[in-house]
Amino acid sequence: MEKEISYPEGELIFDVRADGVFLTRVTGSFTELTLPENPEGIGKVTAVSKKAFLGRKTLKRISLPHSITSVGDWCFTNCINLISISMPSCMTGEGIFNGCTSLEEIMLPGISGDMGALLAGAVRYGAPPHLTDITKIENDRYEKWDAWVKRLLAEPDDEGFTNQILCGEEDYGSCDKDAYESRRRVMKASLCILRLLHPEKLSEANSSLMSDYLYRHREGSPDGNESWVAVRDHFPDKKHFDLLSRLECIDDTNRDKMIRSLGDDRQELKSLLIKTSGSDAADRFFSAFEL
Repeated sequence: MEKEISYPEGELIFDVRADGVFLTRVTGSFTELTLPENPEGIGKVTAVSKKAFLGRKTLKRISLPHSITSVGDWCFTNCINLISISMPSCMTGEGIFNGCTSLEEIMLPGISGDMGALLAGAVRYGAPPHLTDITKIENDRYEKWDAWVKRLLAEPDDEGFTNQILCGEEDYGSCDKDAYESRRRVMKASLCILRLLHPEKLSEANSSLMSDYLYRHREGSPDGNESWVAVRDHFPDKKHFDLLSRLECIDDTNRDKMIRSLGDDRQELKSLLIKTSGSDAADRFFSAFEL
């Protein structure tokens, strides 16, 4: 039996079955949604069906109740603006977060904010299944995450290029070897940035390894400028900028070139770069916006 709950932003459609209540689809333009655990007149929600949120491009944050025991295949696929999800550890189908390119946080019961951010990063950057599994978070998940990143950093930048050519994946720009290698370095830099900003249980050796990678790929380096590209194109805010500054990836030799690489729509980041000549310039700059 189908039941519907209407909100100003849209509708939630449920299928009430003998074996539970399933959220089957969502309409409208929700930006934030807390799914009710026990909607009046419907009963306790136990599952989210496959493709229920498929392509909901306005959705940014969602919280699922603890009564949920399963999330179906491709449930949140192509929710390109989804930033944060809070959910129970439960059975999940195939590719539930495919195309969630903005995902920053997957919060599960009993895990820290650092692990929630790293779990989202693992999903976003195509980590192996043992790092994206949300049914159970093992105590050694940090060690496994770091081991994965270390392997990536050690791989040649053209790893996988030949396979993409043979598979005919020209739509991804795979025919351009230099562009492919640069994208790989941006991914590696992005993972280093993510881990250094969420350093729970990060060893000193791994911290040094990731910091060194970012420094070696600063703007103006002969090894490439992908640590700057990662911040410029994917993490353009104060904490990521401050990380590059702290690692001495920004100085008088490359600052002007970094500024010139920014378009007219990036005035805040330009101003921040201009003001880095003073030791507390970044704090003064962002404080002005908080007044």
